[in-house]
Amino acid sequence: MKRIELLEPHEHAGREYPAGTVLTLSDADADWLMALEKAALAPAGDESTQDKEHAA
Repeated sequence: MKRIELLEPHEHAGREYPAGTVLTLSDADADWLMALEKAALAPAGDESTQDKEHAA
C-alpha cells in the first residue's frame, strides 16, 4: 500500500476527490495514478489531510 496525494481532481465510482486529497492505495493503483501524473507520493508524516481507503 502507498499513500499518494492527488495533484488534480479525480473521480472514482461516482465520488469526486479534490486535488490535495491523500489516499491510501494498492501499489498498482498508486503507480498508475502517478504514471498519469495525477498523483505523487504523499510526504511522510503529513497529518494535515485525512487518509482515505480507495481503489482506483
